[in-house]
Amino acid sequence: YEYAMQCMQKGKCVVTSNKELVAQYGDKLLDAAKEQIDSGTAELEAAKRQAEEGEKELSEQKQQAEEQFAEAHKTIDESEKELSDGEKQLEEAKKQLADGKKQYEDGLAEVEDGEKQLEDAKQQLSDGKKEYEDGLAEYEDGRKKYEDGKKEYEDGLKEYQDGVKEFDEKIADAEKEIADAEDEIADIKAPDIYVLGRNTNIGYACFESDSEIVAQVAKVFPIFFILVAALVCMTTMTRMVEEQRTQIGVFKALGYSESSIMGKFMFYSGSAALIGCISGYGAGTWLFPKVIWLTYKLMYTPLDIKYMFDWKLAVMALVASLVCSIGITWLSCRYELSETAANLMRPKAPKAGKRVFLEYIPFIWNRMKFLYKVSVRNIFRYKGRFFMMVVGIGGCTALLLTGFGLKDSVAGFADVQYEEIQTADVSVSFKSDNNGNIPVKLKNKLDEISSGYIINHVSSWDLIYKNKTKSIRLVAPESFENMDKFMNFRDMEYNPLEYPEKGEALVSHSISERYGVKTGDEIIVRNEDMEELSLTVTGVFENHVYNYIFINSETMTGQLGKNIEYNSGYVNFKKNTDEYQAAAEIAKLPDVTEVTVFDELKTRMGNMMSSLDYVVILVIACAAGLAFIVIYNLTNINITERVREIATIKVLGFFRRESSAYVLRENIALTAIGIIFGIFLGIFFHSFVMKQIVVDLVDFRSRILPMSFLYSIVMTFVFNFIVNLFMEIKLEKINMAESLKSVD
Repeated sequence: YEYAMQCMQKGKCVVTSNKELVAQYGDKLLDAAKEQIDSGTAELEAAKRQAEEGEKELSEQKQQAEEQFAEAHKTIDESEKELSDGEKQLEEAKKQLADGKKQYEDGLAEVEDGEKQLEDAKQQLSDGKKEYEDGLAEYEDGRKKYEDGKKEYEDGLKEYQDGVKEFDEKIADAEKEIADAEDEIADIKAPDIYVLGRNTNIGYACFESDSEIVAQVAKVFPIFFILVAALVCMTTMTRMVEEQRTQIGVFKALGYSESSIMGKFMFYSGSAALIGCISGYGAGTWLFPKVIWLTYKLMYTPLDIKYMFDWKLAVMALVASLVCSIGITWLSCRYELSETAANLMRPKAPKAGKRVFLEYIPFIWNRMKFLYKVSVRNIFRYKGRFFMMVVGIGGCTALLLTGFGLKDSVAGFADVQYEEIQTADVSVSFKSDNNGNIPVKLKNKLDEISSGYIINHVSSWDLIYKNKTKSIRLVAPESFENMDKFMNFRDMEYNPLEYPEKGEALVSHSISERYGVKTGDEIIVRNEDMEELSLTVTGVFENHVYNYIFINSETMTGQLGKNIEYNSGYVNFKKNTDEYQAAAEIAKLPDVTEVTVFDELKTRMGNMMSSLDYVVILVIACAAGLAFIVIYNLTNINITERVREIATIKVLGFFRRESSAYVLRENIALTAIGIIFGIFLGIFFHSFVMKQIVVDLVDFRSRILPMSFLYSIVMTFVFNFIVNLFMEIKLEKINMAESLKSVD
């Protein structure tokens, strides 16, 4: 500041960028500059006054000079001298005036410098003021942020203090709950421990049941299909060798060995068997599982099926095919090659006609038309063809009947179980109170929404019988009174059964069927505590889901010497009650562990068994295709063997329909006989298959509905009718002249 003042006193400009200096000494510098300007202005005024005084003095001197000039006229000498003095004084005045002017100009310059310094000082002051205002604004923003942060901190502090308070309260409550829980734990009795395997999972159990059914069916059906296919193969190859009888005779006459002739036919049949086995194995092992898996994906988690190539199965199928084709070819060729070449080149003599059984019954035989008599004789005349036709058609009918019967036995068991046997709406599992009875809240709820209920003791026990052990569900109702409203006890012939008394038991049909338990037998059941009950079986009741033994509650209390705990119940709801909503209300109660809606279980079981529909469809489709092949093949052989006979009746004037009826009438008769045989075979086959389908949780009732018999019979006749349409065309194309030519 002192330096700036010195500079300003010397008339110099001071410029600085020091904001603090400007802020601190700006006003002082401005005052100093103003003082300097005032000083310059005062000096300027003084100079002006001095100039005015000089001019005034000059004017006075001029006046005096003029007066003296006037006086000079009087005396020149004095005037010149005085003039010279006046001029000198005038020069001095002028000099003084010039000096005053110079002082005035210097003062004016100093004033301009002061004004310039004043402007610079004002600019510095303006810049300092702007910086001051910016700093002030920044200070205000920082102050506002500080106040906001302070407020947020205070709010957070308050929230934290509230949270700490609430936390302390919760901690106190939690500590109280823990203390209460510890007291409750101290009062809890030792728990029962159950080891549950994956078989207890309903999804796994259902999937295992589905797979087991398909597996058991797969063990049985291929055998019958192979037998029928072997029959077709045997018939076909036998007929082929017989048709080539003349060619075999020619080869033999030309010197070909029997092995080379036999090899020709065996190669043909073997190659056909090999191609058929490869294509059939590939299509069967890929297509059939694919179709069945489509149903499984609708009911279970959709997983991709993995194709597994079974070498053992492939080799077995190939061996079976080769044995059926090559073996029959070898036997047929061996029989034909036993004759001489000359006999082989002659047509085989037709079989002689014989009297049939009906001819010994004049009452029937005499009333039959001539053509019908011929047909009857032809049927029994070719015994090999008769046997093949009956067995082939019978086998296909048996397969059809078994397929339909399989569906009848399996498809409707859930409806029977939950509509005719277990008629309760739901089953409720709960924790009993300290006295072993139903909890009060559950009892009040059931009294409110149900039309009736019965409580039971249900637990898992082991059946000990004839060195066999089987896990079963033991059920002991509180009372059998009104039990018929929740469950019907009847035997497999639908006869009602008496309720068990003390020491007696009713066992489900699955237990009786698989373990040989009969009425009157003594059985023992044992629980996990190794406690045993000795029971007398008084009846076997129909039941299709789970393995049950029903006993009287007095049996348990009497033999175990303690009160039993009731933990389950059957419930019926009032009319127009939503079963699922009511079940949900019951499930919300604290002591309820499980609620099973039987209608839902029925639907689930029905869906589970729906996978068998595809298996049945596949079986029926394969049986239908096999039946068509059998009928077509045997009918074609029949026509081929009797070409000369058919040509003869056409020459005799038989019309087209008469010629067709002459041959195809036999097909209808043989089909009818085969169907009769197939029905009995199918009943046996169906019973055998059902015995192989053993599922632990499900017991199927073996039955075939009347419509299944009708479907099997009608389908077989339909196949026969379709084959007859094709055969009529072949009969029409028989050339009478060519057929009646003699080889001789």
